[in-house]
Amino acid sequence: MWFRRKEKNRRADRIEVLDVRMRAVPTKKSRMRLFRLGLAVGLVAVFSAYGTMALLRWFRIHPVLDKEAFALNTIEVQTDGWVLAEQVRQWAGLRLGDDTLALDLTRIRRDLELVPQIESVAVERVLPHLLRLRVSERDPIAQVQALQPLSDGSVIAAVFYLDPDGVVMPPLQAGQQSPGMTQALRSLPIIRGLNSAELRAGQSVSQPSARAALKFLSEFELSPMASLLDIKSIEVTQPEVLVVTTGQGNDITFGQGNFETQLRRWQMVYDAGMKRGQMVASLDLSVSNNNPVLWQEASAVSTFKPRPTRVLHNHKRNV
Repeated sequence: MWFRRKEKNRRADRIEVLDVRMRAVPTKKSRMRLFRLGLAVGLVAVFSAYGTMALLRWFRIHPVLDKEAFALNTIEVQTDGWVLAEQVRQWAGLRLGDDTLALDLTRIRRDLELVPQIESVAVERVLPHLLRLRVSERDPIAQVQALQPLSDGSVIAAVFYLDPDGVVMPPLQAGQQSPGMTQALRSLPIIRGLNSAELRAGQSVSQPSARAALKFLSEFELSPMASLLDIKSIEVTQPEVLVVTTGQGNDITFGQGNFETQLRRWQMVYDAGMKRGQMVASLDLSVSNNNPVLWQEASAVSTFKPRPTRVLHNHKRNV
């Protein structure tokens, strides 16, 4: 009938939906433009880096500048005081006048770190004429005297040095190390009884008793006893124990572990003896109770003489 309300055209209700879809098209185009822009920037950065490397490589092969423009004229070497700076330069294969741009810094660092006395190396190229080498040396804390076979079947006496990690270092020649280091090395405690097969330059010893001896030396240096006595040798042939001989003639037996407690007990026995004018001749600290001790008159014991100062890693010098 004429007064009945006419139904809406349902197509008109879909206009908004169609409108939303139409507005999504520009959004997608905007995102695509951003993606293309980011991709372009990334490609430009990659090709720029590649081009720079290629250009630098080309200059190394086809120098167009005067050779003196990047000639190496200064080599700064910083060591801990064991190895001479000139020896470091020789091991690195460096010569004044070399092309600073052409230096292979990775090769220089690798060659130097193959030297047993050297723990790590930092190499810095400062254009146009400077190269810096910062050498961190291993800190020797003990020496080992052993017989080494030669190719002709004979044997010779040899001395090796060990750092706290047990890395084996052969001796350097007189012209390769600082003069003050020679006497310091001679005064290092001797580890006796270490298997000669363990002595491979640049490798760490694995013998448990030898590693225990190195741990003992590290903890002894931090104890009050280090200011009263010095360690002359450590015998590592007996199972489960270390026999330590001091420069004052004391023979102290330690168990291979818990050195802090044993050093504290040693100090207590030492202090008790000094109050009576006596010093320990022998003491067994490997047992937990009733430590056997043999006394001697303090006047019969030689006076403690501090060892020559060793060059440690925190005492660097510039050369």
